[in-house]
Amino acid sequence: MSIIHVNQIATKVKELFGDLIDTSDLNKTDSQYELKKLSRCLAAYAVFCIGGSSEIEAASSVIDGANDNGIDAIYYSPATKRMILVQSKWSIKGTGEPDNGDIRKFKDGVSDLVSLSFDRFNSKVEKMRNMVEAALTAFDTKFDIVLVHTGNKLLSEHNQRIMDDLVLELNDAGDGSSDDIVIFHQLNQARIHTSLAKGVEGEPIKLEVGLSQWGKIEDPYLAFFGIVSGDEVYEWYKLHGNKLFSKNIRQMLGSTDVNDEIKNTIENHPDKFWYYNNGITLIADKVKKSMAGGNAKDIGSFQLSNISVVNGAQTVSSIGVTSESKKEKLIKVRVPIKIISLENTEPNFGSYVTKNNNRQNRIENRDFVSLDDQQIRLRTELAIDGIEYCIVRSELFKPTESSFDLIEATTALACVSKQSSLAVQAKREIGKFYENLNKPIYKSIFNQETTGKFIFNSVMCLRAVEKLIKKNIKLLESKSGRNYGILVHGNRMLALLTFSKLNINESAKSSNFMIDENKIEDAFNDSLNELDEQIETYYQGKILSSLFKNFSICKNIYQNII
Repeated sequence: MSIIHVNQIATKVKELFGDLIDTSDLNKTDSQYELKKLSRCLAAYAVFCIGGSSEIEAASSVIDGANDNGIDAIYYSPATKRMILVQSKWSIKGTGEPDNGDIRKFKDGVSDLVSLSFDRFNSKVEKMRNMVEAALTAFDTKFDIVLVHTGNKLLSEHNQRIMDDLVLELNDAGDGSSDDIVIFHQLNQARIHTSLAKGVEGEPIKLEVGLSQWGKIEDPYLAFFGIVSGDEVYEWYKLHGNKLFSKNIRQMLGSTDVNDEIKNTIENHPDKFWYYNNGITLIADKVKKSMAGGNAKDIGSFQLSNISVVNGAQTVSSIGVTSESKKEKLIKVRVPIKIISLENTEPNFGSYVTKNNNRQNRIENRDFVSLDDQQIRLRTELAIDGIEYCIVRSELFKPTESSFDLIEATTALACVSKQSSLAVQAKREIGKFYENLNKPIYKSIFNQETTGKFIFNSVMCLRAVEKLIKKNIKLLESKSGRNYGILVHGNRMLALLTFSKLNINESAKSSNFMIDENKIEDAFNDSLNELDEQIETYYQGKILSSLFKNFSICKNIYQNII
């Protein structure tokens, strides 16, 4: 069956990406031309599947070619803050697994990329340089390392160990702890075939849905909204399973963390489900209200044809797998639902609904910080002094000489703290500061003793260091390698060392504080030289992007220097 499955996969990925993939660097008379094109289509599919991109974005992410250094696609989404790195291997026979040499090349390529060694990649990667650097230096970026191949085997123990060791090193936070910043995915023939099949198999699903407290929108397109009971959603899933999500080709790759939260609410707070859950969005070719209930809005029955759950797959599946012993809880579960009729809509409207429902309205922990009394107090203090402190996430905000936001404030306070763990956390995953506003990691920098003036002074000092980093980068002959990596990946460590040398965490509290750029530059240069010496002496061969996110290593470096 392997060859049959491979041929079916080939047909589908060419249908999706064949006209979008760049093959201008390939020779059409090459006997391997079709194989190379299929491999690129497969790489695009991995990005489409894992990264949640559009077909065009996925095709544009492919960098396969000469000197690709083992990486066939690179994709970064600023919206979801995820970077996808793909190696694609096409097996015509559909047997076995990728060669050990290919796995090692992929591992080395990932290491080179996160170390900003751009000189080891082709011109396609160079064109993506700004995007790659933005991803590697952005706050809270997560990484998906993806091996996609049409072999029928999973990686052998030896090959799997190569990728496991890479992920372990990149996730290593020191002191025996690690964070899931980097995840390895393997999409082999079976996984690819199943995923593609989910998008095309089965007869159209018809549902009769009972809604309470329902309402209707007629302009520009017909839609209904209301509440559906948990036990009714349970029956949908038992009857149709994952076919409910057939128009969402990425449904099978959902987040287990989300599932756990939903299950916890069902089991422990079923009556609060409506308040906690974002609900379900469902599209249907046609929606018809039955005569039952008349025009009363308290309850109504709706007949839906050719439906698909385009948002809320985790909600539906989590409810659907509720155990028999917990099933009675579902009677109390009320699920928000939005039903959109595609009848009389513009072409491809269903696809637009699917994509945008999964991209918009992303809530982050930092959004709740704007409700904290300390933040409101600090914003007011600064406003009195004519300084804008933006504590609400906004795409429109632009920092100026008299304005800054929560992210910049958090970073600055972490770097002036004289605590390497806080500076590393700001580099590693700044969102941790906002997970629980009552925990020490947040309270240590935002508390009653923190003044608006102190934050502003700290931010100005941080900007002075960042200016020096840019200055030093411009002086480098090559924007690649260790010296470049220390400046880019070690930016928070450099700020921490510089501020500690100058005792900024005390002097910046003064209302008379003035930034002395000459002193900052002297301290910065000393810190840069000492940091380079530490890495040369003790940490040669370490991946710098991982080193500067490792709590124990950075603590040792800090103690050795300060």
